[in-house]
Amino acid sequence: MNILAFLILGLLTSLLFPPYFFFPLGFLIFPILCFLIEKNNSKTNKINIFKYSFFYSFGLLISFLFWMQNPFFVYSETKNLFFLFIILIVFLSLIFSTIFLFFINYNNLLNIVFILPLIFTISEFIISILLYGFPWITFSLIVANNNLFLISFKYFGTLITSYFVIQIFCLPYLIFTKTKFNNQLYVFVILSTLPVLATIVQNFKLDENIITTEEITLELFQLNYDNKINKNNSTKLENIIELLRNSDSEILIFAENNYPFLIDNVKLDVIQKNIKNKQTVIIGGTRIDENHYYNTLLNINKSEINYFDKKILVPFGEFLPLRNYLNKFELITGPNDYTPGKIDRLINVQNKISYIPVICYEIIFYWKILDKLNYNANFIVNITNDIWFGKFLGPYQHLYLTKIRAAEFNKPIIRVSNNGISAIIDKNGKIIKSTQLNQVQVLKYKLKLENNKNYFKIHKYLKIYFFIICIFIIIFNLKKINDDRKISI
Repeated sequence: MNILAFLILGLLTSLLFPPYFFFPLGFLIFPILCFLIEKNNSKTNKINIFKYSFFYSFGLLISFLFWMQNPFFVYSETKNLFFLFIILIVFLSLIFSTIFLFFINYNNLLNIVFILPLIFTISEFIISILLYGFPWITFSLIVANNNLFLISFKYFGTLITSYFVIQIFCLPYLIFTKTKFNNQLYVFVILSTLPVLATIVQNFKLDENIITTEEITLELFQLNYDNKINKNNSTKLENIIELLRNSDSEILIFAENNYPFLIDNVKLDVIQKNIKNKQTVIIGGTRIDENHYYNTLLNINKSEINYFDKKILVPFGEFLPLRNYLNKFELITGPNDYTPGKIDRLINVQNKISYIPVICYEIIFYWKILDKLNYNANFIVNITNDIWFGKFLGPYQHLYLTKIRAAEFNKPIIRVSNNGISAIIDKNGKIIKSTQLNQVQVLKYKLKLENNKNYFKIHKYLKIYFFIICIFIIIFNLKKINDDRKISI
């Protein structure tokens, strides 16, 4: 019965995320979760805690990541392998339940209301960096549709926002149980509050002295091309050329892999011949150089061609890990791997205007996008092809992950997806314009360029502070357990 209860709670938790956003449900789910954990927390039976947390995580992830089966159905050769996505669900659930067991088993200091948000946040962090990393799973997504709550990303970043979201959901359990704070919890609250207040005060200066330099006209093309290489490729290119000829915008942006032919040594005369002198075309394609394949964003104007090669590739999508041992999975990835790019993540357009190129799901790796070189770039361009993600969950989750990046980096993001959802997102994470999923659409917009500051570096310091607190909590808990054992002896 307990297994079923935890499984159902996990399934219900997925309804807090996009595209559902049943936010009030969190104030019911997490207090019940606190109650069930306290009720079933037996120091003599660790297996139960591990088992219950595993089924909770499995219920959440099987629903939240159900879209991951869709890529297997794009081609008939791989449809029989769709069950492999369950292996990822089980693996992630095992990570969560292991962390859960560790903290619950060794916690003699904090109330369940305070230890539970730590468990979720640490699990999110470890899943983000372990092996290749999968930072798609973040509880901060729960508030990604609320323009007011998006301010939290600007102040605190993704990870700390996740912590606050879960902590707020757990607080009603204190009222329900009439729990009183002890001195140790007061210290914990004070230690948490001081850096938060200092960050808020500093971030209030975020929008001071903003100078609007100029405007540029953007045009976004959502072409909804299929993924197959076939005889229609010439027609696809002709369609792109026609769109170029008819546009008077300054920057024309197409999606990931919209250029329908392999690009050999970046010879793209056909594009350059059909654009005006002050126009720039941004388009994704597959580039081949010395037998290496690259997923490339091309930046083309009349006089030159720049490009950025995708650095963070999709395992089992763009490359096959341990290919010598897992060659049976070549049906999924094909016989050739893409090669990670090495070019700096910055492209200059004109008149000192620059943008940060991001290809597809690179946008979820928030700690790998900004660096010293591109910190002051004017905006971000994210090209993607979400046709792999299905028609419901995946594309919306990907869009909202992009939204929170805009607020977190305090930079506008221009998102162009082959099949949708394409969007113009302002520096606060608000969607200004967007397209419909699986439609052929064009968006035109005048983007104001500002010298926006951001406090992404402060987010790093907050994360360090957060983990220092976690380490101290573990140390104090272990010390208390050791002292209790000495007393009992």
